[in-house]
Amino acid sequence: MMQIPLFPMRNPNVSLSMHWPVFSPQECSRIVAQANSKNWDKRMPVGPGNVRIFPDAKMNASIERQQLPLGQNAYPLDQISYGVNQVNADNWRFELSGVPADDMPWLIRQSKGSTKGEDWEVDLGPASTSSRKLCFVVQLSDPKSYEGGDLLLHNIPVDTEGFRQQGAIIVFPAYWLHRFSDVTKGQKHSIVGWLHGHNFR
Repeated sequence: MMQIPLFPMRNPNVSLSMHWPVFSPQECSRIVAQANSKNWDKRMPVGPGNVRIFPDAKMNASIERQQLPLGQNAYPLDQISYGVNQVNADNWRFELSGVPADDMPWLIRQSKGSTKGEDWEVDLGPASTSSRKLCFVVQLSDPKSYEGGDLLLHNIPVDTEGFRQQGAIIVFPAYWLHRFSDVTKGQKHSIVGWLHGHNFR
């Protein structure tokens, strides 16, 4: 009797990235305007989750962060989560549970400067980062106001022009290698965050 090997169900979208417009330029400007000028921090968050920042955390002079300010009904995170869940259902089909309180999104301000030492990385790690499933990046700045600062995905074709569109959200798996190029002119604002779920589902 001939035996047919059982193969696992395979999803060709595991190496897929998606991008689409989610905010208008006016909404992007309002999100940036809600930032607290006193909360920008050049230290890389390395504490449990993204709540604490250790005193000896790595410094990066050209990249500053603060927790994303949330408005009524958790705006803009509510709109982001809805869009990511919709596109996940059509593509990766990961089991997602949402955004936990100890790994909330960051508002990022990247200025001209070298990020020497920044290399390809994945956004999965120990503790509270171990359940990250999908990464999202929201472009808040007018692409004409800065140069560089592009999101690069390892071995995945990138639509550079689409990725730079103001108000666009880019989504890709948290296990995929990625990095950002240096900003060579101007200043770029973005939102970076993750949707979580049960491991390996």
